[in-house]
Amino acid sequence: MFEQLGLSKQQEQLYRLLIDEPELSATALAHRLTVSPDELNADISRLKTLGLLRDNTLKDGLSVTDPEAAVSVLVQDRKRHLDKALQESLALAEKLRRSQQSIDVNSIIEVVTGEDAIRARWEHAQKTAREQIRMTDRPPYYAGAKIEGMNIQLARMAEGLPFHTLYDARIFDHPHHLHRARHAIDAGEIARVLPEVPIKFVLVDDQMAFLVLLSSAEQHEPTVILVHKSALLDSLDELYKLLWSRGVAMPSGQVVSGDDAGNDAQRNLVALLAAGLKDEAIAIELGVTARTVRRKVQDLYEQLGVRNRFQAGIAVKERGWL
Repeated sequence: MFEQLGLSKQQEQLYRLLIDEPELSATALAHRLTVSPDELNADISRLKTLGLLRDNTLKDGLSVTDPEAAVSVLVQDRKRHLDKALQESLALAEKLRRSQQSIDVNSIIEVVTGEDAIRARWEHAQKTAREQIRMTDRPPYYAGAKIEGMNIQLARMAEGLPFHTLYDARIFDHPHHLHRARHAIDAGEIARVLPEVPIKFVLVDDQMAFLVLLSSAEQHEPTVILVHKSALLDSLDELYKLLWSRGVAMPSGQVVSGDDAGNDAQRNLVALLAAGLKDEAIAIELGVTARTVRRKVQDLYEQLGVRNRFQAGIAVKERGWL
C-alpha cells in the first residue's frame, strides 16, 4: 500500500504492527517480524526519517505519529518529487530532440515530389487530424488544386473538424479558385483574407506542416516539404498566428434578402475593401461590374464623410463595422 511513498513491505508491516500494538518491545517486534535486531533498527530509523515514528522519552520507547497527517505530508512530498521528475523528463526530451536534429536533418524535414505522392500524404493527414487544420491559400496553383480534391476536407468538416484558411486576395483574380474557396466556406470553413499571403503552407494539429514550394504557374511538378515536430514547426505555427491576426474575415457568399440586404451588402463591401482588394477583384466577388463597385465605394465615402480608403478604414472601425 505504502510502497509508492518509499516504504518497503517490511517497513510497512512494522508500521502497522506498532499501530495495532504500540507497547511491543524491540525484542518482541523483531520476533514477530522475524528480522534481526540490526534490520529492525534500520527499519525504525527509516520510519523516523519519513516522520511516521518518533521517540517517546516518557515511555522510553516509540510512538506512532498521526497517520493521516504524516502520510499526507509524504504524499505531498512525493508529488513534488514526481513533478520535478516530469519537468526533468521534458527537458531531457527537448535535449534529445535537439541532439537528433543536429545529427539527422531527416528527423525534421521530408521532401515529397510529384502530385500523386503529395496527394496521398495530404489525404492521410486530413483523415488522421484530430484537432484542427490551418492553411494558407495563394497563387500560383498547380493542376491538383481542384474542387474535386476537397472531398475529404468537406467530410471532415461535416464531422466537426475545424478548417481555417487564410486566403491571398489575388485568389479573386482566379474565378475557378474563388469558386473553390466559396464552396469550402459555405461548407463551414473559417476563412480570412489578406492583400498578400507570403507563403503557402498547411499545419496539421501541432504535429506536422506541409510547406509548398511552387514558384511559378509554369511549374507542373509540385514539391512539398513535410516539417515534423521541431523549432521550425513552432516557427511556422507562430507565423500562421501572426498572419491570421492580421486577416479580415471573408464575407459570406450567401444571398441576403429583405430589409437586411442593403446592410449586409455594405458590410461585404467594407470587408473586401479592408482586405485590400482592388475594384476589379471586388467586382468579381460581388458579381457586379468594376464601375458599379466604384460607384458603391463613392456612396460609402459620402455616407462616412471621408475622401479615401484610408479614412474610410478608420471610420468603419470607429463605427464597429469590422
